[in-house]
Amino acid sequence: MTRMTEDELRALTDGELRQSVGYWGGKLAGQRQKAEYYYLGLAKGDLSPPEIEGRSKVVSTDVRNTIESMLPQLMVKFVSGDTVVEFEPTQQDDEERAKLCTDYLNYLFLKKQNGHAITYAWFKDALLQKNGIVKVWWDTRVEETREEYKGLDDVELAQIMDDEEVEVTEHDSYPDEEDQEQRQEAIQHLTAQAQQAIQAAQQNPQAMQAVQQIQAQIQQINQTPPKFLHDVTCKRSKKGGKLTVENVPPEEFLITRNAKSIETARFCAHRRSFTMSELKSMGYDTKKIELSSDDSGAVMNAERVERLAWDDEYAYLNEEHQTLDESQRVVWVSECYIRADYDGDGIAELRKVTRCGNAILDNEVVDVAPFVSICPIPMPHKFYGLSIADVAEESQRIKTSLLRSHLDQQYLNVNGRMYAVEGQVNLDDLLTSRPGGVVRVKQPNAAGPLQPSYGDPAGVMHSLEYMEDFLENSTGWTRYSQGNDSGSLNKTATGVNIITNRSDMRLDLVARNFAEGFVSLFRMMLKLVTQHQNKEVVAKISGAWVPVDPREWRNQFDVSINVGLGTGNKDQQAAHLMNLMQVQGNALQIGAATPENIYNAACELAKLNGFKNGDKFFSD
Repeated sequence: MTRMTEDELRALTDGELRQSVGYWGGKLAGQRQKAEYYYLGLAKGDLSPPEIEGRSKVVSTDVRNTIESMLPQLMVKFVSGDTVVEFEPTQQDDEERAKLCTDYLNYLFLKKQNGHAITYAWFKDALLQKNGIVKVWWDTRVEETREEYKGLDDVELAQIMDDEEVEVTEHDSYPDEEDQEQRQEAIQHLTAQAQQAIQAAQQNPQAMQAVQQIQAQIQQINQTPPKFLHDVTCKRSKKGGKLTVENVPPEEFLITRNAKSIETARFCAHRRSFTMSELKSMGYDTKKIELSSDDSGAVMNAERVERLAWDDEYAYLNEEHQTLDESQRVVWVSECYIRADYDGDGIAELRKVTRCGNAILDNEVVDVAPFVSICPIPMPHKFYGLSIADVAEESQRIKTSLLRSHLDQQYLNVNGRMYAVEGQVNLDDLLTSRPGGVVRVKQPNAAGPLQPSYGDPAGVMHSLEYMEDFLENSTGWTRYSQGNDSGSLNKTATGVNIITNRSDMRLDLVARNFAEGFVSLFRMMLKLVTQHQNKEVVAKISGAWVPVDPREWRNQFDVSINVGLGTGNKDQQAAHLMNLMQVQGNALQIGAATPENIYNAACELAKLNGFKNGDKFFSD
């Protein structure tokens, strides 16, 4: 077999891009667009009101209420503390290194990458639009920053000049005025001493030796080079790269139609926008882009426009026309991960092919596609599952219809219609409604109210209650879990706990599915730091500065999830732990428990009570 040409690779990636799910929009894009306006409570699509003036346009917000109620509990389970995951050693002597690995990678995710914001967007994408996608990679782009320093002495200037990342672009030196003033004061003081010594020498010739010493000091001061201060402007170029975790908007992620997972997919891609400046800083040849047309049609993606149009009436405009600065011109780039036999050995390898229009910016072999997906309700043998919005939309549509019919009936009762005998009533008087107004008629009973229809408000309320139960059964998220059911005060605590625990089990299942995403994410993070971080760093971990060298972790570790997926809420877990500690106290007397066991239980109790760790309250 022969090696694949660049034209053949371009044609192959073109075909995969155009056949991928979401490239042209389609059914999946329509479902996600629908979920977006259901969440925002917009009266459009199948939530559009009747085209009759005066009819209610109210929209129920079941999708938004359910998602926003579930998010806090999911966030607490994962990112409420300093540890999202724990790494377990694979060898007997790796305990300390596994603990350091755990602390460092959690530090990178939560502190360096703002893991709380990433997790929030990740979960919300999954709950609203089927799958949440994050991308993790080692960013090698050169970051240049401009720095100014004023009034530096020679030592401080030398420290800046010795920094390999710094290039001085402007340098201005000038004498130190404070040093000059100190010299003048010292010379004046010594001159006054010399005059006194000369007067003393006239009476005692031996005092001339003191005069000579003072004159020598004055001469030494004059011969000492004056001090200079320095104002410098420099350019700092940070090299070596850094670990980066980023949320991927659902419409920017593409995957082959028959894919079951990212790991086994034949093709997946990230189609996103870059400025020309960003591409140049990443090391790409921008001259290729200038000779090629980019995929700027992606800016008109219906999902993207739906999300941005909430507060931007010009969301459909092409970004590349918003600036005349060439470095800020926006182009759309497709970063493709494709399994192809490029080298002609008969075995397909995973390759990263970056495309901008017809230009191929890079083509290299990679280990894995750098994407991690989570889904609240996975569907077997499919990549895309169901979102919470999917199972709540039916309830929102029906409740919207019921609310509108009830409100329309109330409006009609308040503003009832009138009848008038033609030619027997002054219509201007009848249509002008004011207190004490007169309606001129030619005969009695020429005008009057139509018999109103009071509808069935009790039946509507019963239907709304039925749909609320329908929503709870569909999503597994009850009013007891939300904590906003006042009627639960009249029920037994045991009964409410049973209902709450059962609904929490469904939420725990969603959390368990999300936890698998964290396993994949942190495995990728460990792989990247061990491959690319080639020097020791000092990081502040658990309140102490600790030297970290990821090159020592190349043997890898197993990942163990620690996300608090216990039964019941935190109060129940704390009560269970208190009971356990009472048993530990009795077990300690017969040797069935150790002080270390009790210390660990006490630390867990402190965490359940809202403290980050128990070291402030208990000693190991």
